[in-house]
Amino acid sequence: MAQAHTERSFAAAETRSERWSRLVAETLLHHRVHMIGYVPDEVSGHLLERLHADPTSTVVCYTREEEAVAAVAGAFLGGKRGAVVLQTSGLGNSLNALGSFVVPYQIPMLLIVSERGGLGEFNPAQVPFGHAVPRVLDALGIQTFALQSEEEIAPVLSGAAELAFSTRMPVAVVLTMLLTGGKTLK
Repeated sequence: MAQAHTERSFAAAETRSERWSRLVAETLLHHRVHMIGYVPDEVSGHLLERLHADPTSTVVCYTREEEAVAAVAGAFLGGKRGAVVLQTSGLGNSLNALGSFVVPYQIPMLLIVSERGGLGEFNPAQVPFGHAVPRVLDALGIQTFALQSEEEIAPVLSGAAELAFSTRMPVAVVLTMLLTGGKTLK
């Protein structure tokens, strides 16, 4: 009984970012997604901390998004399921790797994309590409699903993982600013 009370107290003490990050990490790990390539950003910080703490996962920071895509693709060819964690503004850097390598050679991966340019965005430079991301990914044949609430995380991310790894295609899941609270102006 004391353990249940402690777990409830810990869950209540979680911040919004810690909560959605925990749910995303748990869902990725449940689907055996153990190779994570990322370019750091403020929004995905707690998620990356959780994934780094998992002893079964390989979590690697890259300087460019297309490097993360290539590494996760290579991990799949070596037998590991993977995901790339990036923000919408960095997705543009990965388009050639996605369009000329991952899509035509049917290399499955999850793209976990933190949204920029959406509701509450403070930086006008983020808006054009952030707005275009679903259409750009659609043009490459990459299905995109948006998470707007914590309740959607497990079913949508699970469905995206099953879709990606059963069809051997990349699938994008956008962590909307409604879910994450977005990047803050400092």
